[in-house]
Amino acid sequence: MALQRVHQASFLRGELDPNLISRTDLVAYGSALKKARNIIPINQGGVERRGGTAFRADLGAESRLESFVFSAGQEYILAFQNTVLKIYSTNGTLLQTITSCAWATAQLFELDVTQTGDTMIVVHSSFAPQIIKRTGATTFTVSAFAFEEATNGEKVFQPYFKFADSAITLDINNTSKGTTGVTCTTSADYWTSSYVGKRIRYHGTELLITGFTSATVVTATLKGDVSIELDEDPLKTTQGSGTVEVTMVQHGFATGASITISGAEDIFDTDGDGLATANLNGTFSITVTDNNHFTYTAGSSDTATESVDGGGVNVKISGHPPTKKWDEQVVCDVNGFPQTVCFHEQRLYFGGTSGLPDGIQGSNIGNFFKFDVGSAEDDESIQIQIASDQINEIRHLVSGKNLQILTSTGEFYLRPPVSQPVTPTDIRIVNQSMFGSQAKAKPRQFDNATIFIQNNGKVAREYLYSESGEEYTSNSISLLSSHLISNPTDSAKLTSVPDRTEQFYFLVNDDGTMAVFLSQRNEKIAGWMLWNTDGNYESVCCTTTDIYTSVNRTINGSTKYCLEQYADHAFDLPTDYTTTKTISGSYQPHGSPLTNGSFSSTTTFIADGFTNAPSIGETFQFAGSGTVFTINSVTATGNSNEYTIVINTASSQSDGVALQFVTSKVFSGLTTHIAKTVYATSGSNEASAVHYYGNGVVSSGGVVSFDTPASAVDIGLDFTVEVDTFSPDASATKGQLTGLPRKIAKVILELSSTYNVTVNSNDVVLTTASINTSDGLDSFTGKKEIYPLGYSTEPNLEIRQSAPLPMRVLGITTEVYY
Repeated sequence: MALQRVHQASFLRGELDPNLISRTDLVAYGSALKKARNIIPINQGGVERRGGTAFRADLGAESRLESFVFSAGQEYILAFQNTVLKIYSTNGTLLQTITSCAWATAQLFELDVTQTGDTMIVVHSSFAPQIIKRTGATTFTVSAFAFEEATNGEKVFQPYFKFADSAITLDINNTSKGTTGVTCTTSADYWTSSYVGKRIRYHGTELLITGFTSATVVTATLKGDVSIELDEDPLKTTQGSGTVEVTMVQHGFATGASITISGAEDIFDTDGDGLATANLNGTFSITVTDNNHFTYTAGSSDTATESVDGGGVNVKISGHPPTKKWDEQVVCDVNGFPQTVCFHEQRLYFGGTSGLPDGIQGSNIGNFFKFDVGSAEDDESIQIQIASDQINEIRHLVSGKNLQILTSTGEFYLRPPVSQPVTPTDIRIVNQSMFGSQAKAKPRQFDNATIFIQNNGKVAREYLYSESGEEYTSNSISLLSSHLISNPTDSAKLTSVPDRTEQFYFLVNDDGTMAVFLSQRNEKIAGWMLWNTDGNYESVCCTTTDIYTSVNRTINGSTKYCLEQYADHAFDLPTDYTTTKTISGSYQPHGSPLTNGSFSSTTTFIADGFTNAPSIGETFQFAGSGTVFTINSVTATGNSNEYTIVINTASSQSDGVALQFVTSKVFSGLTTHIAKTVYATSGSNEASAVHYYGNGVVSSGGVVSFDTPASAVDIGLDFTVEVDTFSPDASATKGQLTGLPRKIAKVILELSSTYNVTVNSNDVVLTTASINTSDGLDSFTGKKEIYPLGYSTEPNLEIRQSAPLPMRVLGITTEVYY
């Protein structure tokens, strides 16, 4: 019989897909696990029980969580619910509830948000962008996003686009500012009643639609004088003639139309003779030459001395020909609302409206409410489309090294000039890969890349920029653990954890579990694990240093939506959905018991008024002060709520003296945990004492009893830690051990600060003391030898816990006989 020793010093590749069980050739195999559930790999290589959660608030309804970080000391948790926004402090205090919000339950996990300073923008394709604004330390407002309007009321600085077919023309019957009831007529059916209240532009002049007449006619109020600006030197004169030819591409005029020309300069020869400004400008009847030219006769019978082009750069025409040069507002209920939003390089970007799914609109620099393209100056609005050979519905915009554009079919970025910011005239959208991103589970920047979920809901990819190649790659980071990802609905990241060096990325799956990714790129650390609880995770968010989840739990047959905060370590909290109870003058779970009759110099007395029975080992004070007495015996007298109590030291007391308990086995006020098996612990950090007081089932009245009395306890739900190793299929002198009957004869666990652990269903004895004790428990650090039994073709170790206490495994050595 041969012996093979196998040592595993790292578990940092996390849990591998079950389909890889035979891939012993993989580099990851030697530092991975068959199961890694409810644990945290630590950067040094080991794994430990994850921290539990503190119950912070009853959310009251299904919620999507997002953090709002104003400053290091002012952070908030926002809970988006059906038409409601709830704002919580980081300790779970409800600060404000805002009703009549735009979002509904079905939209919660498709919302996109971006924040700068005290302002958060929320978007969804089915409603107008919303602004959440912090107005004080505990107050917020929600309002609809409004584009900036010119002071004279002529313009709203918002994105415009011609959605109508390019051949459809628009004609209006007036050109004067302020005119109401202006008839707007299209050359083909286009209008619906939904256009009332929307803005259109005719040759750049805005009209507010006020009425619907037919599919070809609406009425509107003209917001400015119609003035059509022509190209430079659009007038052409003919020597000896007063006829002036005007170049205006696709002008739309008919012969006999009356126009007004302004801004034309003198067209003189070198001697100062020719057509003067006064005779070039004015109101004229025209003759159409072709679609791009028409003529008129200069005033005062003036004639040209030579044939030249002229007129200058400010020639304008006032008229209203049917024209193809018209457009309409992009952001509205007719053309859709943005489904993604992002602040990037002092601009606010919108993307992915239903009417313009591959379009991006960026604000003016430093003015997030102004989207004025103007004359395309560097600080003016950017409006661009992907315009590839297929429609790329923009689902996410991410501010990184560049503006990253993640669509339904591919990954792009907005490429600026080299070493320059993005400007309207020198940008292009560059395609990098063709995987496509799902709408839910917002992409997050993590470990110098952007992680997004591919359309199939099974693959997590990192969008990583290479400085040397000046391009992005979209490699899978979940290939070896794809079974842990199931159509994620929410995501979050945490890069700074107190007293830890790890950083984490979270995905809430559609089955209520949470996939967790650990990564340190420079150290080549990357691995996935799975967290679950007694309930379903619905949402996750992170502040600067903390993780919060919304959990759907079934309590006493009813659904409860819980806001919970994760502890950094199991030493802080080892249980989920934890509430803290502390015995005090204001919290007495036994009620208000009193001595029934006076007694003198005796250890035995009668007390009544108990709401919960006293127990041996509990301690109390008479009248809440002085000597602390321990109960040695309790006997019910037969009268309701009355007991004969024997204490450890004789005492003398009058009738009706209150018993104030200092420690208790019974705890009340747990209506949030009815019918649940709960566990009682206490401790705060790795250096302090850890206590375990036992477990019990919470009664219908919200009361539970534990084995050991305590003065302060953390009461919560256990969760199952699963650390399963692969079979030790290392190479031996006869080749691979895979498939051979083998026996793990000896296991050496390298443990650190561990209080409880089982291996293959057997408790590992760590100390001689019972874990149910009022004294602090002793942790174990060092090597622990274990001797499993039996042969198997796939022998492995299954590490669990029989009590919710801290556990850390730094390494495993196995001796295999074959």
